[in-house]
Amino acid sequence: MEPSSPNANQKKSEETIPRTLEEAQHEDFIWTWKSTSRNSKVSLWLPYFQGVKKKYRTKFWIIEYNGGSLILELDKIDFIMFYGATGELPLEFLDALASKKIPCMIHRRNIPSPYIFYPAPLSDDVDILTRQILVREHSQKKAYVAKTLIRHRFDKFQSHIAISRSTYRTLASYNSVKEVRQLEACESFRYWQAWFEQLGLEEETRRAESPITTALDAGSKFLYGILLRWILFHKFSPQHGYLHEPASYPSLVYDLMEPYRYIIEEAASQAWLKQKEDTMNEKRLVAATLAIMKEKLDETVYVPATRQYVRRKNLLHGIVLALRAYLLNESLRLVIPVEGEKKGGRPIKTGYKLPGETHAGKRKGAI
Repeated sequence: MEPSSPNANQKKSEETIPRTLEEAQHEDFIWTWKSTSRNSKVSLWLPYFQGVKKKYRTKFWIIEYNGGSLILELDKIDFIMFYGATGELPLEFLDALASKKIPCMIHRRNIPSPYIFYPAPLSDDVDILTRQILVREHSQKKAYVAKTLIRHRFDKFQSHIAISRSTYRTLASYNSVKEVRQLEACESFRYWQAWFEQLGLEEETRRAESPITTALDAGSKFLYGILLRWILFHKFSPQHGYLHEPASYPSLVYDLMEPYRYIIEEAASQAWLKQKEDTMNEKRLVAATLAIMKEKLDETVYVPATRQYVRRKNLLHGIVLALRAYLLNESLRLVIPVEGEKKGGRPIKTGYKLPGETHAGKRKGAI
């Protein structure tokens, strides 16, 4: 057998050296999301976890995964999800996460419900879980939450199809979640037809398996991790939704995703159009979709409801705050934060302010 070339030996050696978060971006293995702010923290999605150990007498941890290793400083992390984990997770590492107030989620494709390690205090002045369930059991209030979510979803449909005033009036008149879902299904059918036609995919459907639907699903999983973090942080139960009613999966996460699915769909559409010469390469399309999503989430937008400039990702925290304010009667309405233009008039009583406010579009601070 011929000896290995110097380049091969060098490559093998480089693979054994732990990489930093900045070096570890990979379309298959590691997704991180960090804003451009100097002091911002990183949300880490790392598949194929195998083990973790502390670097001797330092504040760093080395995480091993199928394909390499990654060096972490926990002060720079705000959320970790291990996907497809097969290794050992030592209690020492979980204790370190708890001391830094970092939620950790472990998920595998064949396990519907993820493991969640959430460092929460044992006592709380506000019992948000009881309020969440009481509203869920109240048919009219549950329908109201569902209608509010779908109304904002319909608003974003308008970029592809016309939603008539009579449709909005019909939605407002409904008193059951079943009726809301039926109307949403009808309008969604029209929306997806128009969406796929715009991409030249007239024969495609949202339920079919294809590179573009895989990209949409990947974007959904990305937002899922962010929303779940804030739902857990504010002590909600992810299992008790209003629009998506079954408690057998984290239905509340998918509820609160509805007003922001346009971020996924815009990113997937842009990625598809940019990758037209190579649209059947599923991995590249997923990577491009996620890259565009990250850019969009870091953009500064104006929120008329709270009269604030924030980065778009703060809307995902804001909708959890909005639901919390409504359930605790700090606001008589569920006021979902959405981007828009400045308007005059009296300010709305939202019961909350968005975190990470910027001023006149300038990026400042981090969440």
